[in-house]
Amino acid sequence: MHYIGVNYHKKYSYVVVKDKDGKVGRRGKVNNRREEFRQFLKPYQQGKAVLEATRNWGLIYDWLEEILDDVALENFMEKPTKPRYFHYRLYTNRLPRCYL
Repeated sequence: MHYIGVNYHKKYSYVVVKDKDGKVGRRGKVNNRREEFRQFLKPYQQGKAVLEATRNWGLIYDWLEEILDDVALENFMEKPTKPRYFHYRLYTNRLPRCYL
């Protein structure tokens, strides 16, 4: 299982992929284009992703949902988190989620 944290920005997103032990498998800056996300996350389709509930999260959320098995939306107003800590919150089931 892989855990993926996505920090969305206007033109790009910063993505961190960790395994169940918390070791970084891949990290990088991805332009906010569907095909670039698909290429970056192709090896991790069985993974779980977390996306911050920021201003324009909807489009990226839809793309992630097409690519990955599980996508969660973090309620950042409750407890702000950096993408590198998303692994811990997903793995321990302590993620303050937004429910759609």
